[in-house]
Amino acid sequence: MSLQDILPYRLPNHVGKRLIDPHVVIVGAGASIAACEIDKNGKKVPLLKNIHNILGLTDELKKYNFSDEQMEDFEKLFSDINGKTEYRDLQKKLEYEVCDYFSKLQIPDEPTLYDYLILSLTEKDAIISFNWDPFLMQAYKRNICVGNLPELIFPHGNAGVGLCYECKIKGYANCLCPKCFKELEQMPLLYPIGKKDYNSKPIIVNEWNLAKSVLSRAAGITVYGYGAPVTDVEAVELMKSANHLSQMKDIAPFTIINLAKNEGEQRKKWSEFYDVKMFLYCNKFEETMLWKNPRVSLEALFDAILQQQPRSEEKSFREFSTLTELQEFVKTITEFDMCI
Repeated sequence: MSLQDILPYRLPNHVGKRLIDPHVVIVGAGASIAACEIDKNGKKVPLLKNIHNILGLTDELKKYNFSDEQMEDFEKLFSDINGKTEYRDLQKKLEYEVCDYFSKLQIPDEPTLYDYLILSLTEKDAIISFNWDPFLMQAYKRNICVGNLPELIFPHGNAGVGLCYECKIKGYANCLCPKCFKELEQMPLLYPIGKKDYNSKPIIVNEWNLAKSVLSRAAGITVYGYGAPVTDVEAVELMKSANHLSQMKDIAPFTIINLAKNEGEQRKKWSEFYDVKMFLYCNKFEETMLWKNPRVSLEALFDAILQQQPRSEEKSFREFSTLTELQEFVKTITEFDMCI
């Protein structure tokens, strides 16, 4: 009889001291604001509550007698007007303006927290983004030279992603399909809350299936600036179903990165999905194990907890002034460092 046979939860899968199970990071709008609130060209990154102001849509919405309160819940507003004849012109304008604004955002040249986030993980890991901005894809593209990068998943669409529906390929926006060489189509951004038609596009369905798969296998989860709003029914169901399938939730660390003022609310909200005994609340990315032990965050934690052998933090991230310096530092984290 093995130790696993008598435990009520699954131990992490590993080869030697290297985990096979993923570290999954879920990012929301708060992560993009922390990473680059102002883009390379001085454009602000909007939240749903202020998107109508930043995109200059307030006057247009007032023509349809929407209140300030309604405008602050932009996604619900869009859900309410979707498919209604009297709002057809407004819906087209909103779709165009939102897609146009987000597609033009550009990540700053200097290292951002998204660069650190992507480089803190490896190809067994995944980032699930519910954001529309293209920063994560742009950070991935400019760090691909480092190699061994995590999978990116976008259940709500993303301005940095292009799709080929015929070849079932996901790539960079404004690029050609590497298989048929046709221009990739923009990944849809807006999805009404109460009636998300994911099933009409298999590639979008695949994003949700991928998210469910990695969450159900996760050896650790980090939620960065995402609140899992109850209005986003599909996202909430995704969390619940993945949590039900998981057999590691009793020992898998669950890290929340959010503002100090939101701690009580965040702990209460996420306690519906995950074991509060495994919660770690951080106010910024620099406080997390991803920063302190990049590329081996979970290995470092399980070594400390299960084997009573804490790892050194000598290869912890520090602030770099250029992207090249950050990339060169990450390249010093060798396979030997990951497996010791």
